Amino acid sequence: MTASPTQPETATEPEPPTGLPEPEYRLEFGLLVLSGLLLGVLTSFFLLLTVGPVPVPVTALGAGLGNLVLLWMAGKYTSGTWRYTPIMAWAFVTVLAMLPLFGNAPLLGDWRLLLDLIIGLGVPMTLLAVRG
Repeated sequence: MTASPTQPETATEPEPPTGLPEPEYRLEFGLLVLSGLLLGVLTSFFLLLTVGPVPVPVTALGAGLGNLVLLWMAGKYTSGTWRYTPIMAWAFVTVLAMLPLFGNAPLLGDWRLLLDLIIGLGVPMTLLAVRG
């Protein structure tokens, strides 16, 4: 008597849709975009943090990690180009901080904002390039 080997059932996660998120998830996806906007405001305003006379741009690291989390969470709702929307909202607010909209000088205009953009956009995009 020979027993037939049984293969264990493997639970596979369903593939997220490629277009807009499903209608029941659009509110949650909108909250992710709002989170990207708020992350942009927080990282721009706290970028001027100093310890004594030394500037310490720790919010640039927070922007990189925050955008990684936003990209990961948005990837659960869609696998198309819509998953980049929270990061684009963050970048929009961060670039607005560079422009001289209110008065004669921009809100920020030194190397710390450039570091914020490089880390905030570079870390998630590097991860996407490595993972495919």
